[in-house]
Amino acid sequence: MPKENAPTLTACEQKTLEPSWTAALATASGRRWLRRAVLPVLEGSRATALANLLLGFRDDFRCEQRDFSTRAVVERADQTTLAANLEWLAGSNAALALWERLAEEGITRLVSAALRALRRGDTRARELVLTVLVADPTREIVLPPWAERALLVIALTDRDEVVRGLAAETAAGRWPELLLPNWQHWTRDGSGRARRATWRLALRVDARARMQAAALTFAEEEPADVRADALWALGQVLATAQIAPILARVVQHPRPELAEAAAELLWARHRHPEPARAALASPHPRVREMGKRLLDPRHGSPAAGGSRPGMPFPWW
Repeated sequence: MPKENAPTLTACEQKTLEPSWTAALATASGRRWLRRAVLPVLEGSRATALANLLLGFRDDFRCEQRDFSTRAVVERADQTTLAANLEWLAGSNAALALWERLAEEGITRLVSAALRALRRGDTRARELVLTVLVADPTREIVLPPWAERALLVIALTDRDEVVRGLAAETAAGRWPELLLPNWQHWTRDGSGRARRATWRLALRVDARARMQAAALTFAEEEPADVRADALWALGQVLATAQIAPILARVVQHPRPELAEAAAELLWARHRHPEPARAALASPHPRVREMGKRLLDPRHGSPAAGGSRPGMPFPWW
């Protein structure tokens, strides 16, 4: 969050504030005292004037700094000042208080503000808007379906992979029609979270998805991370005997991202002797080590062709 200089007090504001409050504004501990002890007991224009001034110290609202006293500032500031600070407040430690206040003022005002924050806020603000208002299953503010969908439509076009991935994951669970018409595009998205969420969805509803995942795994012109996620998708739906020949090929691929992805799938989900033996010939040390461990009779995996721990070496 950008660092801000202390706001300049107008003559009117100087008259409104007590001398001790003016001095307290100069330090972080003093401002915390104003938020915790003074602001909650003030009323009317005095509370509004102090809250508006406290909003000028953005460092007090950093999202990584938990401080529940900032909630009082958002609750007491006037609408005009709150609107002027909307984009950065949406990414602050007072974000929930902001949306709760706007919800009290009406769903239309809340949705309008959320769309504005999604379009103009920084990455942290956009992610928090999506989390607080749409993605979090324990969220306190539940939007009507039309509003939730409107926010997701904007977030799915976000330039940031984290925001876009969160939006795609949420849409896959609650608004699949936002992804399905163009799911092949989403399986090539720059966000791994978006790719995997789309694969899980497509594999459930589209019979072509398995064939597409297999083709993408071996598409040499595609980025390695896209191909690795296509292989991961196959690993979720194919039986071990079905995917074993594919893993045996990919563990020997010259790209380490792909070979290691295949080895991890072999280790975690599909232990089979064919890819385990193929891993021994991989050009990548980490993959070869996985193959050796799976086939080692001292601590290997029987499913991958090794012996149970403690069994003697085979006489052959």
